[in-house]
Amino acid sequence: MSQIAAPENPAVTGTVDVLKSNLPGMLSGGSEVGLDGEFLWPIAPAGLALLYRSSAEHSRAIHVKAESAFGGGLLGEADAIEALCDTGASEMFVLLGLDLETYGNAFLQVIRSTDGTRIIRLRRLPAITMSRFRGGFLQRITGPDGNTRKVTFTAQEIIHLREPCPMGRRYAYPTWIGAEGMLELAYAATRYNAAFFKNNAIPEYAITFKGVTPSAAQREAIREFFRSDFQGIDNAHRTLILTAGEDGEVGFEKLTADVKDGDFLKLIDAARDRVPVAHGTPPRILGIMTAGQLGGGGEVAGQLFTFEHLTLKPKRRRMLDQLRPILREIGLTPGSNEEGLEPGQVAFRPLDLTPPKDDAENLPELVQAGIVTQDEARLLMPALANLGGGNGGAGQPVERSATAGTLATLAALLARS
Repeated sequence: MSQIAAPENPAVTGTVDVLKSNLPGMLSGGSEVGLDGEFLWPIAPAGLALLYRSSAEHSRAIHVKAESAFGGGLLGEADAIEALCDTGASEMFVLLGLDLETYGNAFLQVIRSTDGTRIIRLRRLPAITMSRFRGGFLQRITGPDGNTRKVTFTAQEIIHLREPCPMGRRYAYPTWIGAEGMLELAYAATRYNAAFFKNNAIPEYAITFKGVTPSAAQREAIREFFRSDFQGIDNAHRTLILTAGEDGEVGFEKLTADVKDGDFLKLIDAARDRVPVAHGTPPRILGIMTAGQLGGGGEVAGQLFTFEHLTLKPKRRRMLDQLRPILREIGLTPGSNEEGLEPGQVAFRPLDLTPPKDDAENLPELVQAGIVTQDEARLLMPALANLGGGNGGAGQPVERSATAGTLATLAALLARS
């Protein structure tokens, strides 16, 4: 912070905050309305995209949630929706889910026939290119030559999908926004360490001359040495020789304090541990092992159950609710898998939380009831029999998920066919 004189009145002073950041404009919302009636995002999408790139756990959580929520596809009378998607409904909804997780907003274009009476295509528009614009929407498309083209859409042409947000404004914040500060700190720590080691892992020095003034050639030689010959691991332990004459003296002084690498590692670990909390994603799915966890199958099953019912299920319900205008036009309504789908209803496929052991034990009853055919049971039986449920060591037989009695019963049932 520094004081400057106001140009209108030199006697009046004010204060100016000087801020440095590698995340340009991320925390500065700016005015709500930009030029020509465009409503600006509260956080620049480019800043949110940079956070996606800066944390492996963060980007992994985004993909896990999008794939788990929408990657299973649609159940029910989904043919009408499938026919409207160029690459299939699953792919389109996963991409929309990625935008929702990364930016908190997603945009679905509804393309209608020339007479406007029917929907002929559904297309996802990348959220990073979109913004609200007066009564509709605006898209910026950057071409290979770097020029940007603007395309406007009416409110009827775009379905704006949003995450739930207490701000209640034109854009929603992503659900993980509470970890934004930690992600930014982790990114800054990573970049600082990279620059630290690039500069030979030694803080910057000041060279002082006493009793003599260095020539221009000497100054340029010193500057070139620290610019090219001193930086980087390959240039470690190189020596700079300076001559100052009999009456001169050359000194080196540190300008920065010693850095403790452990502090940065702790900061990165702290950010990593907050990512699962912010995303509502089990740590094990992100490859994070927490102290005190045993890593057994029951523990994973419990985490998946919580993940499905507290994180994924609300996302699917919210997506279908926000798509009601489109579903209504093509004669469909949102349904519920738990209550059973009725004619004209669609729903997203949930995660299968049934352990393999239970599948194997129930298979004979499913065959006898006609739910699973005998051919399907023959295909499932070897896979279920070989799924390990124990922790046998090398050279020991793998414990089967299903009991021997269950598999024997199934084998006898199939033998009669």
